[in-house]
Amino acid sequence: MATATRLRYRTAQRLRRPAEFENTYRQGRRYGNEYFSASARGNEFGHARLGLSIAARTVGNAVKRNRIRRLVRESFRLQQHELPAADIVIGARARVVGANQAELRAGLMQLWKQIAAP
Repeated sequence: MATATRLRYRTAQRLRRPAEFENTYRQGRRYGNEYFSASARGNEFGHARLGLSIAARTVGNAVKRNRIRRLVRESFRLQQHELPAADIVIGARARVVGANQAELRAGLMQLWKQIAAP
């Protein structure tokens, strides 16, 4: 089992610049399920990096958006060592609004498996 320090979500694992998001959208491969969409493209950093694009018009107010963001970040933190070295941008779909935590976690696990598959 990985130690707690190895399961951290560090600043180096975040997409921050608009150009990083744009490159991932433009050059990345698309994945998705009923709750989430994802674009992923390989990177040269040697580890997965995460970007979040959770739209207010899709999810709702700030409380709901932040809850989804926390859930995605936590899921990424736990699965980061199973993912390839890639920039990944996650977006939420409308069905997220009515789903419970277990359904969202299962949707994220499905998405991580799709991204990790060759």
